[in-house]
Amino acid sequence: MENEDKPSSDDKSGSVRSVARALALLSALDRKGRNLSEMAAAANISVSTASRLLGTLVAHGFAAQGSNNRYVPGLALTTLLHETDRWAPLRVLAAESTSALCAALDETSAFFVQFGDERLCIDSAESSQLVRRVRLTGEKGKIYRGAAGKALLAFSTDEAVDDILGDLQSFEIPGQRDRTVEELKAELAQTRTQGYGFSHHESTGGSWSVAAPVFIRGRLVGALAAVIPDHRFDQDALTAAIEATKRIAAEFSETS
Repeated sequence: MENEDKPSSDDKSGSVRSVARALALLSALDRKGRNLSEMAAAANISVSTASRLLGTLVAHGFAAQGSNNRYVPGLALTTLLHETDRWAPLRVLAAESTSALCAALDETSAFFVQFGDERLCIDSAESSQLVRRVRLTGEKGKIYRGAAGKALLAFSTDEAVDDILGDLQSFEIPGQRDRTVEELKAELAQTRTQGYGFSHHESTGGSWSVAAPVFIRGRLVGALAAVIPDHRFDQDALTAAIEATKRIAAEFSETS
């Protein structure tokens, strides 16, 4: 952070740095709010620079400062996000379904959508248990790894799956042997038959997951998943997770 506030002889370069720092501050905003020091630390800039840039963001409505002096997203930012959010129609469904699954199992639950060849978490509900797997909104991962990705692929058309996988022949799963696309497709067929996807140590080490598809008017819109620490894995826990995930995904499919 040394001399970061000193004007650059290259005005264009200095302007680019200011934009980058402002974007870092925007990325650090959350619903609960952060104070000035927390915002500066999250953006990796000095407190004085954060204060100056946040003043500009507040003046233009992209950030707001509450009575507790904590910064939260401003109206201009939330409006922009809403108007450009391709998954806005799913937000309520995602929030309510993850809350319902979390309440049923007291395990972290997440709602995933397809984003190119990745699965993207658009909402989650965190378990109250001391040891839990955390899934953050915005987390992404390759769609061919993990239970949610399998559920999304399994209930897509064969043409869509081929388009997503492209020329991929095999892929790495950390800590395990590489898996071939043919093996994946066999697992997708099994996922379609049983109505849920399952993974163990695939997308994340130390956890396992069950995911079921969610449909609106017969169209696949996402996958609801329970994500559970490895030490709570046994047949009873697996059976309970499968039953709850499939049931709640079906309920939200029917009511949407």
